Amino acid sequence: MPTPRLTNEEILRRVEIWRDHGEEFTAAAKALGKPDTFIRRAVLEADRRGLLDPRDPRVPDGTHIKRRTIQTDAKGNETGRSTVIGPAAGADFKMPKGHALGRMTAQANADGEIERVWYKTGRQAADPDQVARLVRKAFNRFRPAAPVLPVPDCDADRLTVYIFTDWHVGLYAWGAETGGRDWDLTIARRVLAETIAELVSQTPPSGRALVLCLGDLLHADNAKNMTERSGNVLDVDTRHAKCLPTVTDLLTEACELIRARHARVDVVIKPGNHDAASTVGIREGLRLFYRNEANVTVDTSPDPFHWHRFGVNLIGGVHGDQARMPDLPLIMANIRRQDWADTTTRHFHTGHIHHDTLRETGGVHVYSHRAPVAQDAYHAAHGYLSGRSMRAYTYHAERGFRSTTEVEIQ
Repeated sequence: MPTPRLTNEEILRRVEIWRDHGEEFTAAAKALGKPDTFIRRAVLEADRRGLLDPRDPRVPDGTHIKRRTIQTDAKGNETGRSTVIGPAAGADFKMPKGHALGRMTAQANADGEIERVWYKTGRQAADPDQVARLVRKAFNRFRPAAPVLPVPDCDADRLTVYIFTDWHVGLYAWGAETGGRDWDLTIARRVLAETIAELVSQTPPSGRALVLCLGDLLHADNAKNMTERSGNVLDVDTRHAKCLPTVTDLLTEACELIRARHARVDVVIKPGNHDAASTVGIREGLRLFYRNEANVTVDTSPDPFHWHRFGVNLIGGVHGDQARMPDLPLIMANIRRQDWADTTTRHFHTGHIHHDTLRETGGVHVYSHRAPVAQDAYHAAHGYLSGRSMRAYTYHAERGFRSTTEVEIQ
């Protein structure tokens, strides 16, 4: 059991007894019926805490004087002094708020007794359970603007795929700095909701709908405001606890609009490099929200790839930050061998690069899609220019790809 830390009052009491006995450790200790160490320890600690010499500064609790430097003149007279203060040995370690223990190093003497301990901490990673609780709380307070009306007559042989990618909710952009649009959480909430509503209203009344979320719906994954893998510092408008409910509200509102237009809806939410941890909570929250709805299914697979077979169509989806676009057709052919053999239309949808591109390789159309958000300072400084829009793709079960619906954002 560690020796209790002496208070300043107790130290000064023992020092006074030590001085009353001519600064003799043995005499002072004997007068109290204690061993020498009873006084010696107090005097040493008084020196460390700046209590022994009135010229020393009084040090904060939990610290001690580690080193003194005294300047003298040619005659040996003191002309100045400096004091270095550091953590006291044996002081209780308190974890900084928002941090987690990363590594601990201990120094022991020849007898195996620990003399010093060093702690290395870092920002605490997002707790998936906490994220899930926040998401569930956000969905609990959500109320649809109006009851969902019966779905109108739909073409059961058609599937509409809504591409939701790179929303980067929480991103902050100052137009004067970026040369583009201002962007913050409030603007994102309004613009994304308006764009989704317009997109859904213009799509064909397909019997099936696939909501394909391809990652980076959130700009930051936690309050650290840095990407997890690369450590890039992000321009974030506000708190993570405000950004996360905004995403869940937008997704729920979008799904409500979509299921009012299509007889059956499948929802897929894949992670990006900005929101890998939060994605787990978002899709679990959405699953709970629709758990009693027979016409809405939420996929909770942790696989970064998604595959969807619809008649002669094979559709793949992934964020695009790891697998390279030229490699995606071969990945599709290897993972979905039977579907590859049985289909004639094969499309792969990706995000990540924020640019509208189409590559046809081996009979597979590989798309990357625009982001609907304004450019932040980093992308503007690097000259990454691209338009903004949202898209939906419609496929026929027997005749393949039929049309694209796109809403451009100015």
